Amino acid sequence: MGNVHTQRFRISIPRIALPRGGRLLNLWSRQGEAVPIIRERYPGIELVNAEISRVMLRQAGERFPGEVFVPTDLQQLCFQDASFNCVLSLEMLEHSPSPQRILREIFRVLKPGGRLILTCPGAMSEIHLWFADRWLDNHGEGPHRFHSVRRVKRMLREAGFILDYHRATLFVPAGVHSWAGAIDGICEKSLQWFPIRECGLRQLYEARKPGSGSGDMPGRNR
Repeated sequence: MGNVHTQRFRISIPRIALPRGGRLLNLWSRQGEAVPIIRERYPGIELVNAEISRVMLRQAGERFPGEVFVPTDLQQLCFQDASFNCVLSLEMLEHSPSPQRILREIFRVLKPGGRLILTCPGAMSEIHLWFADRWLDNHGEGPHRFHSVRRVKRMLREAGFILDYHRATLFVPAGVHSWAGAIDGICEKSLQWFPIRECGLRQLYEARKPGSGSGDMPGRNR
């Protein structure tokens, strides 16, 4: 995995902020790449990983035999109401056949005060994908729809969430080159206004289910 791929872990997992004994749903867990990073940072939590691909579920189970992996269809979650302190969803929303429905399901399974940490490509990523498919060694996206920032924020609001934080990231996806990372950092700090933020290939959202309880965490500024 390259720096562009693993950047999703670096910007999202530190924001989970779960207490020991808290319960985390890793939705769209793929082959379990995030599991060791989560475990290193939050060793005392209860982690449940959900994935749509049966092949990846099997592969993840073989890699991490002590972890919990369950199937999901990205429309309806097989968990009870208010059963998680936090949901981590990385690059999932654009692949769901019903993104509004899955956001409502995430809202349902979160405890009052629970948090959703979500990353997904920006709408302008379609242009980058077009070039990558034709000129670069790209893994492909399969069926998807990249949503605009405005649409994602609206869907979160309509699902019942309060948006606490949003940031556009990955303006210069040039892999391992140190100069690219430096330029990307400058772009990220200076290109957060609309509509330039749509050029960020990865968008990070942190949203909260209203209420208080065992899932409640201190809010962060937008």
